Amino acid sequence: MVDLFRGRKWDLVGNRWLWFSLSLAMIATGIAFLGVRGLNFGIDFTGGGLVTYQFERPVPQGQETATLAQAREAIRSSGVEAQLQLAGTATRTEQLLVRTRVEPGPGKDADAVLDEQMARMQPALEKAFPGMAKVAGEMVSPVVSKELIRNAMLAVAWGCIFILIWIRIRYFDFNWAGSALVALVHDVLVLIGVFAITQKEINSPFVAAALTVVGYSVHDTIVIFDRIRENLRLRKGSTFAETANISLLETMARSVNTVLTVLLVLIAVYLLGGVSLRSFTFALIVGMVAGGYSSIFNAAQLLVVLKNREERKLAGKRAGGRAVREMAERAGPVRQRVRVAPKPLAQEPAERETAEATAEEGEPAGEAPAAGRSQERAPRSERKKLKAGRKRKRRF
Repeated sequence: MVDLFRGRKWDLVGNRWLWFSLSLAMIATGIAFLGVRGLNFGIDFTGGGLVTYQFERPVPQGQETATLAQAREAIRSSGVEAQLQLAGTATRTEQLLVRTRVEPGPGKDADAVLDEQMARMQPALEKAFPGMAKVAGEMVSPVVSKELIRNAMLAVAWGCIFILIWIRIRYFDFNWAGSALVALVHDVLVLIGVFAITQKEINSPFVAAALTVVGYSVHDTIVIFDRIRENLRLRKGSTFAETANISLLETMARSVNTVLTVLLVLIAVYLLGGVSLRSFTFALIVGMVAGGYSSIFNAAQLLVVLKNREERKLAGKRAGGRAVREMAERAGPVRQRVRVAPKPLAQEPAERETAEATAEEGEPAGEAPAAGRSQERAPRSERKKLKAGRKRKRRF
């Protein structure tokens, strides 16, 4: 496999807002056409008439495609819009199923419109296939068509939800899963927008094509995510944006070559596979291109945006913690209040005299019982003087 992208100096991640702008422009254009012109729903979704015709002889094996093309040309010449399908057993193809679009007009109900269509188709089919006879004709209820639309939307929604859960389990982070889911929604919106612009018919094969596109897109996205996760372990000193850019350049050759090989086959089927396959093949072509683009230029780029935001938040928290520590260091150690025992009260002059007198008599001056006894022995007038001195001291 020729790798024209590995080792290049292209800054794909740096131009991510350009890729986002291109995607938004495409989606906005599709939504504008969707609002103005709407979608061209086929008979599967809108309901219509179902007419069964019987061939005079069974269709020979190997002539089914040519027979369908001849019947389609005959019905188109009658001016009726219809879908054709051959029916029968495993060995005999002997019936032609025609599903017509029935649009009641003023003064005409659906049954009257279907009768008119059958009257126009019968001569054209008998001219192309002599001996062909009408077997049955009935209306297809639009209730079934609404149920089909609801089931189609639910199928796409549940597919995206299961993919989101699986990627969350695989990568342990909702940033990866959210990026992949946005890429899937991008692919579906681009596909619907292109069908709104081109007014291609939307039928049951379109739903199958949409689910196929969703599966292919997430497969290519997971390949890129795996390379990013692998390079994160190998390149410890690089930022996430640098690692993602290198990973994209390493996997781009694989993505481009895969898309090109699939597109070559789809283009061949679109040109040579017949009219009945063109709507389905066209949806696959649009979806494959959108899926390859979204995997490289949307999913990985959006993951870089989310990771950069996460790194800025972490850096802000670290910077805040560092500032708090620096302020604490500049303020110095925290001074704790130390409780100091209160100083003893100074002895009153009379007490000191009593203590000295007691010491002269032979008792130690520092013993409390001797001092107490000397105060008890003091005359009553001296005790009054002592009490008056304490009161003055408290007053001042």
